[in-house]
Order: sequence, then structure tokens, then C-alpha cells
Amino acid sequence: MSIKNCFNLFFHDKDYRTSKITMFTMYYNYIWAGIKIIFGIFFSTFYFCLSGIYTILIASTKSVFHNNYNQVDKNTSLKKFLKMAILILVASVIFILYMCRLFFIEYSYSYNKIIGIAVAAFSFTELGISIGGLIRATKKNNFLMMAIKCCNLSSAFIAIVLTQISLLSIKPELNVNFYNALSGVIFGMLSALIGIFMIFYYKKQLKLIEQ
Repeated sequence: MSIKNCFNLFFHDKDYRTSKITMFTMYYNYIWAGIKIIFGIFFSTFYFCLSGIYTILIASTKSVFHNNYNQVDKNTSLKKFLKMAILILVASVIFILYMCRLFFIEYSYSYNKIIGIAVAAFSFTELGISIGGLIRATKKNNFLMMAIKCCNLSSAFIAIVLTQISLLSIKPELNVNFYNALSGVIFGMLSALIGIFMIFYYKKQLKLIEQ
């Protein structure tokens, strides 16, 4: 396909545009996950390593969408929908379990202003990408598009927590451990509920197809 045709499809075909933007954000997620894991190792901050693992799972969810969108039949599409649901649920549960332990273990995140603002900026970008993807997928009515919508919403929830932790870390004298843990558990549970909803939705649609 020529570059001219690619541009033409991008600006006139919403499905094609969504697919390509999802591919771009998928690579962004992989790169950002690597940065978070390296950052977590360098500063001995397990939370960022965990957040990196979560982001890898979210990127994998987008990969399922990108590799199968408009290329599979309804039954196969529904199976991919379930796979994406499981990835979201597993990522959310891992996130919740770690954030729960912060209620019992005193641990503070403290970085200098430049690093804190930089991490917050990247996290806010991730939040913007997630919300943007959510808006683009709103009017679609197929399994994979619905799944990527759910994925973007889940990613947005976790990005909010990371943004909060990064900004509050600039003031190390403040005891924000409890508030970070509380936000992490709440938004993690909201993310997990998305995965659970998707699984129930899958079962409902499967019964309709089998009838």
C-alpha cells in the first residue's frame, strides 16, 4: 500500500485509524513499561517495576486487538475478547495485591522534583492516550473494539494512580503512603471490575451465538 493510500485511509476510515493509533500506543506502552521497570530497579522501587509489568500486559491486550481486528470471524473475535478480558483482570489483580500491602508496610516514594515531574508527565501522557482511545472507540459495536475500549479505560485508571504517586513523591516530608495505597486499591478494583464485566459479557454473547 502506498503512503498516499495509507494517509487517505487514516483520515477517512475510522476503523483503520483506530487500528493504527492502537498500534502506536501499543509500542508506546511497551517502551514506557521498559522505562518504568528500569526506573524501578535503579531506584529500588518495586511499585514501578510492578506498574511496568501491568503496562506490558495492557500492551499485550492491544496487540491482540491489532493483530486480529477485521481479520477474524465473530466466534474467533469473541474468543480474542475473552483473552483480552483475562489479561486485564490478571494485570489488575496483581496491581491490587501489591497496593494492599502498602496498608501494612510503611513505604514512601521520594524523588527529586525533576524526576517526579518527568514521571508524572509520562504518566499523564499515558492517561491522555487511554482517554483518547476510549473516546475513539465509543461508537463502535463489535467485540474487539469494545475490548480495546475497556483496555483503555483500565489503563487510564492505573495511570491516575501512577500520576498521583509521582506528584506526591516531590514532597517527601508528607506521609502519603495510606492515600497512595487507597487510590491504588480503589482504581485497581475498578480496573478488575472491567475484566470481570468482560468475562460475563463474553458468556452472555456465547450463549446468544449458540442458540
